[in-house]
Amino acid sequence: MPVVSKTTVRLMARGRRAAKNFREFVRFVGGLDPVKHQKEQVEACQDIGDNPNSGRKYIVVAPPGSGKSLLIGVLFVAWMIGKYPDEHIGLLSYANQPAWKQSAAVRRIIEKSKPYHFTFPGIEKDPSSWGSSEFKIGRKSLIDQHPTLRCSGTQSAVVSYRFSGLVFDDPISQKQSSNAEQLEKAWDNYLMTITTRLIDNAWQMVIGTRWVDDDFIGSLFLRKLEGWKIIHVKALNPDGTTYWPPDGKYGYSQKFMEDKKTLDPELFQVAYMGEPGKEGTGIIKKLPVYREVPTLEMIKKLDLLVAVGWDTAYKDKEKNDYTVGYVGGLDAYGVIWILDRRKGRFTTPKLIEQIYEIQEAWNPYEQWVEDSGGGTPAVQIVVAETPGIPLTTVTPTQGGKRSRAHALVPYIKGGRVTFSRHAEWFENSRYNLTRFPFITHDDDIDALWVLVSNLVGMTHPAEYEKREIRRLRMR
Repeated sequence: MPVVSKTTVRLMARGRRAAKNFREFVRFVGGLDPVKHQKEQVEACQDIGDNPNSGRKYIVVAPPGSGKSLLIGVLFVAWMIGKYPDEHIGLLSYANQPAWKQSAAVRRIIEKSKPYHFTFPGIEKDPSSWGSSEFKIGRKSLIDQHPTLRCSGTQSAVVSYRFSGLVFDDPISQKQSSNAEQLEKAWDNYLMTITTRLIDNAWQMVIGTRWVDDDFIGSLFLRKLEGWKIIHVKALNPDGTTYWPPDGKYGYSQKFMEDKKTLDPELFQVAYMGEPGKEGTGIIKKLPVYREVPTLEMIKKLDLLVAVGWDTAYKDKEKNDYTVGYVGGLDAYGVIWILDRRKGRFTTPKLIEQIYEIQEAWNPYEQWVEDSGGGTPAVQIVVAETPGIPLTTVTPTQGGKRSRAHALVPYIKGGRVTFSRHAEWFENSRYNLTRFPFITHDDDIDALWVLVSNLVGMTHPAEYEKREIRRLRMR
């Protein structure tokens, strides 16, 4: 009988504890002591480990650099492989490279970590299948063709695989979150492809940082009644202190967090606090409102000079942007009263209908349409059919959408643009205006800027009445 040292006996005992207890696994194999903000995440991992066939589903929202990828994307995956070597796990991210990076870390643990071998002594790699995108470990079944771990981007092919568990580590990147088409592709691939690869009662763990309100995690929030449990880690505690321990050994200091918040408070609220849906996170903080429901009588009473600003989309597909039109009236004091708003994925014929409807309903003296793929043909057709319709194309301004939002701020903050509080379109308008740029579709900003930038340059008819009448005197 071989002689075993006391150290080896102690390590074997610790390994047996780590095989059952995820927190101990993190300490033993990862060399880390989970901190306070990771407590719920560790408990969620333990819950899945204890109940692998119960269909547990967790969403973890946490700031960048919070350690969620290492804890869940690497250590938890390695733990589950050791506990259930005959199962199949998917590890997906927003692109192939991040997923493969996680795969490399898991493979190093399985291949080289001595504490891991004390924890799961029977786990060995399969040399015939040991790559970045997928790998196998030694298993009971010799005819099992599915990999132990499959790693890829959210839009990569997973058609021929079967998963008993899935980790989604950052399903969408910050860059992709600003592109409606990319968001739609990632979400559609999840619904139509990835979820169909899951076996009955498969567990799921989604971890990520928020970037926009309707991102991938935002879509999952709407489905929390389907059994999703949410773990939300905010960068700042209710008392304003950093979520990392104050000893300075790990994470980010109080000064780091305060500097981040000062540098870009809107981004901090979204990415670090995980609250993109909160009013005021955008460049425009709040909308001035009036209580009346807009009518023609109100236009006469306030003596409004009415006009329309349109931002048009290039296509009418679901993945593309919206066409938005704002109707506003300029009063004698320079205030623009927003009277109406039209929004939809309009084809050119439908946009033409909207232009005619607004002309009939509000009788604007001008309708400005952004010169684009969707708007220009509509203007040409309307002008040809009905020359009397006051319709003009305008060139898109330079500087980008953020510049337009910043340019709108002094008008809105100063009360020079006001919105009808009880109009049926107001809530959706407020949502889109006060959350930009942390929403996918930015059409409201553009349409409002087309209206405001052109209308403020107009002279209200009352100004002509106030002018001094000059007469010529003959000498």
